[in-house]
Amino acid sequence: MAAVTSAHILYMEDDAGLARLLQKSLQRLGHSVDIADNGEAGLAMVAKGRYDLVLVDYNMPVCGGMDVLRFMTAKRGLPPVIMVTGNGNERVAVEALKLGATDYIVKDVDMGYLELLPIIIGQVLEKEQLIREREQMFLAVQESEERYRKLVELSPDGIAIHQEGRFVFVNPTGMEILGVRESEELLGREILEFVHPNFHQAVRERVELLAKSGKELPLTEEKFLRLDGTEVDVEVVTLPFTFNGEPACQAIFRDITERKLAKERLEYMANFDALTALPNRTLFFDRLGQVLFRAKRYQELFALLFLDLDRFKQVNDTFGHDIGDRLLGEVADRLIACLRESDTVARMGGDEFTVILSRIADMQDAESVACKIITTLAAPFCLQGHECTIGASIGISIFPCDSLDPESLLKMADTAMYQAKENGRNTFSFYSDGLQPVAC
Repeated sequence: MAAVTSAHILYMEDDAGLARLLQKSLQRLGHSVDIADNGEAGLAMVAKGRYDLVLVDYNMPVCGGMDVLRFMTAKRGLPPVIMVTGNGNERVAVEALKLGATDYIVKDVDMGYLELLPIIIGQVLEKEQLIREREQMFLAVQESEERYRKLVELSPDGIAIHQEGRFVFVNPTGMEILGVRESEELLGREILEFVHPNFHQAVRERVELLAKSGKELPLTEEKFLRLDGTEVDVEVVTLPFTFNGEPACQAIFRDITERKLAKERLEYMANFDALTALPNRTLFFDRLGQVLFRAKRYQELFALLFLDLDRFKQVNDTFGHDIGDRLLGEVADRLIACLRESDTVARMGGDEFTVILSRIADMQDAESVACKIITTLAAPFCLQGHECTIGASIGISIFPCDSLDPESLLKMADTAMYQAKENGRNTFSFYSDGLQPVAC
């Protein structure tokens, strides 16, 4: 299956600035992008134009994103829809998937979604193309048994037929996916020998359901085992079949190992800082929400530390960005060594880091960790033969003493950090102490 390199896309977005920004970003990749400033105008354009894909913003006047989605998924032959939501609207995204959206993406303040969106668009278009190819293949099957036989042999998908739980046919692509050279290595063997044990029950249930319903079962993801025992992730469609005049099951499957690895890399990029491998802003706020929920439920204290490196710019300007990047990586390692496994340290950007100290007994626990961090970071760094010395200014807010709100706690810690920096640096300051700096 050839990769989709360009597409005609419609973007429904009432924010003209964001719409033009995304339009230019996708046009640079070869896509053609039209813009509608509300849902009603967008649906009219869908009715007139031939689009490969529609991006729908959730929050629009004159027919919102959900209304557009309901209308489009109720009709056949319309292009797939990707729902675009704002930060904190993951619940909306889930609801959109239930209504028939093909995928979704969350807009973030750092505009990172502009880098992730082309990957999601590519996956959606690839899936749509796969569906069209399969539909064409099944139509061809009905027209000619001989043509079907050739299609099966040349199909880019693995195709296997099994009766009473044993292989009776497998095409060349199927043999390649399952790691066999000759069909005789498969024929007559139980299909479960080539299914990962975690999916044995699911396969049994699918075969039983197929026998009862006599209808094609929807696409599902499973894990197969090759002849040598290695695992392979697959996408499988199962449908009823007649082989030598007897009822059988036909499985059409595709190796999606690379796609799953790409998805895992995408998820990693969305949650972790590429330079330090620490959680990024997105994952930080998710962890902060979890700690806040637990603290409220069990009436626990936790501390939020906002840390800014002192003299980092001087190191960057003197030795170059490569040394600066290595320094940030070393700082991340030292911060991790100062904390418990239950704590979280994240890079917020530049030379700013945050630390969540969960389940502390009192403010002294936070003070001890802040002192430990300052002392640890004050030790010289040796990077590619260069010795660098930096410091850290830390602001601290405490839940629930300072606030019950995560955003407020972060702002308070940030404010306390700037006060510590203004009062000599390499110190820490509690917000609740009236912003009085403390030296270690």
